[in-house]
Amino acid sequence: MVFNTDNFYYVKIYAHQFTPNETANFVGIIGQMQAELGLVPVNLENNNVSLAQNHANKAASLLTPRILVEIAEDNPRLAGDLRSAIIQLQSISSSSESQVKSVSQLVSDLNERLGEDASVRMAQVQPTSSNFLEGVTKLLGNIFGGSDKEGKDQNTKLEALALANVIDGALINYGNAYHVGFDMTNMSNMVMIGNSSSPGSMVMNNPATGNNSGPSNMNMQSMNTSFNNMTTTQHVSEKNMGYSLVNMSDYQSAQALATKASEIFNTKLKHMTMSNNNKNVTAFVTHLDNGLTHLNDSISKKASPLDIMMIVHTQIHPNLLEAFNLQLRK
Repeated sequence: MVFNTDNFYYVKIYAHQFTPNETANFVGIIGQMQAELGLVPVNLENNNVSLAQNHANKAASLLTPRILVEIAEDNPRLAGDLRSAIIQLQSISSSSESQVKSVSQLVSDLNERLGEDASVRMAQVQPTSSNFLEGVTKLLGNIFGGSDKEGKDQNTKLEALALANVIDGALINYGNAYHVGFDMTNMSNMVMIGNSSSPGSMVMNNPATGNNSGPSNMNMQSMNTSFNNMTTTQHVSEKNMGYSLVNMSDYQSAQALATKASEIFNTKLKHMTMSNNNKNVTAFVTHLDNGLTHLNDSISKKASPLDIMMIVHTQIHPNLLEAFNLQLRK
């Protein structure tokens, strides 16, 4: 059987503290699939057929029956082509120059079409309307180039949630790469592991923040100044907590997903928020940008899993929450 029939991974890829959304989940999975497919030709170019096959298999695991059905609803031809292409990629047996060229073109075409499908899905989402006439008016306004701030704001939130899903994928793969034995998407594990291994080594400050600006205040608001609000008596990377890299395929996936997250931010989100006159929003977006850069740099340097967790949970998630006014899971 080529495709994974269970939905465990489907559930786990949600950013655990944000309220889930079906469209954002779909777009996030598409992003993860694009990252995995992109690693197939990269490894073939490096004459590593085994790793190329691993990433084809990981792309197949993301293409659950449910996701395949969702793709087919929008684009039946893409669904069929995608399934056939992944089977073809899983059976790669050489890294010849002609094979590399063929696979590179195939993956490029697939990823472009997957990106278009994700955009179509996002465009279909309309803000909840109080009556039918209002909904039709908004839909027609979008079709004929009208301005719909509510619709744009909702799509921005969905893109932000999709980015969070991709980030969770990076955390899961990084944890698997180092065989950490715990869920890196769960922030409480970061504190528990840190405290148990070196008492007092990780202390979260909880400064007063004054007036809260929205429904997302909770404990995350108090952390949005990120790394400066976290102190370490011993830098985790220096001893690496005893973890070592054991799975190169998962490491490559984590690296590619972090890159994908930055791509989503730069192409879908950054320009929509940096033009905002709200200085607080601009600050959150800037901190988020810095956090994504820090994440990519740290993964490239093979930083400690706990360092990676700290970057995500104290630099990326809190600023993502505030910049796009996301809701926390209740």
